[in-house]
Formats: sequence, structure tokens, C-alpha cells
Amino acid sequence: MANITISGASTGLFNMTDEIRDIGNSKYLKVAMSDKPYYARLSTEKPSDNNMYVIIDNTKYFIQDNPILFEPIHSEHIYQIFEQRLTVWLPKGKYIVELNTTSTTTDTFTIPSGLNAMILYNYRRGLGVQLSIGSDGSRIFYKRIEASGDKTWFTISRQGD
Repeated sequence: MANITISGASTGLFNMTDEIRDIGNSKYLKVAMSDKPYYARLSTEKPSDNNMYVIIDNTKYFIQDNPILFEPIHSEHIYQIFEQRLTVWLPKGKYIVELNTTSTTTDTFTIPSGLNAMILYNYRRGLGVQLSIGSDGSRIFYKRIEASGDKTWFTISRQGD
């Protein structure tokens, strides 16, 4: 990941990414270095440790220290036969997966570089609840637990690099 250091009246160090999908649907600042684009994530939320900002369409956007934005993925279902498929961009990093029926199991997995992933979440009588994450035919994560209680849910959260 590239970074930019700005000094003067205010000093700041900002990480940038060369993968625009890492910043989610956020506004961004594009910086070209040796003809390669890098992106810093912008937000109207002011970070506690810097004052660097740009104004776009009369709105002040602050440069965020970390360019990667990943909103946790959460889904829940009552017990009836279901299958849910999601295609998501997973930026590089470490992820925590919580899967629940009546008790919660917690597992982790790591993505060395960003990728498009397919999340498959389902319940079948006799097979229990299954959560599978894969990309290009490879399995990244798989967990199956017995069904109990009246509903099931999962949450996937990014924990950083």
C-alpha cells in the first residue's frame, strides 16, 4: 500500500490503495505516481489526528488514515429451508466470522490480496446451517453447525491487515 505524507501548517500520513474497490462507495482522492493511480478515502467525518481535507461540490471531505472501508456483512434467517448467495469484494486483510444457532462460533480467515468472493449461506434439514466463502473455485472458509433454536445468523467483519 502506498502512502502520502503532507507537511507544512498541518502534517499527516495517509495510506493509499491501488485498488479502487477497497474504498467501497466512498468519495476518494486520486493520486498518480509514475502513471499508476492510488486512492485515498475521503469522508465528512473528521479523524481525530489530522485536519487535511478537500472541498468537493461545496462539501468538506477529510482524508482518512486508512483507505480501506469494509462494512460488516450480516444476515439472519428463521429455520426453514433457505439458500442465500452474495457476491462481495473482500479487501486484503483478516476477517472474523460469527455463525450462530443457539450459541455463537467464531472463526477467522485472511485474504492476502483483494478478491471477488461468493458467500453461500444455507440451511437444509439433516445438514444443518452452512456458511461457505469461495473465489474462483477455491474455498476460503467453510463452517457447518447443527440447527437449533428458532433462527440463525452470521456476521463477517474485517479486522485490519
